[in-house]
Amino acid sequence: MVLPAIVLVLGVCLQAVGALGIQLTNSSLARQAARELSKGVDITLVNTSMAKANPRATLRHSHEGELVCVSLAQSTGVGPLSWILSEVHVRECVINAQ
Repeated sequence: MVLPAIVLVLGVCLQAVGALGIQLTNSSLARQAARELSKGVDITLVNTSMAKANPRATLRHSHEGELVCVSLAQSTGVGPLSWILSEVHVRECVINAQ
């Protein structure tokens, strides 16, 4: 009776560590993409480089006044954490350099 609960908690903890890794990686990628877009790099080139770096992440960008913002979303995968948190979202903004 106790063993299934322990396995469930362990599964959530392990998947949470994986989700943290996804968040850190995607945060760095979003910052890099925002910098490139702020310098005037074409969005297709940025999408291609992001798809090569992380094919599971979905990229969205926006211009908000003087800021260029990039959002990346990625599924946490199949597991017990996906019942609580299905996707990891990160958003990075930089000042437009153009």
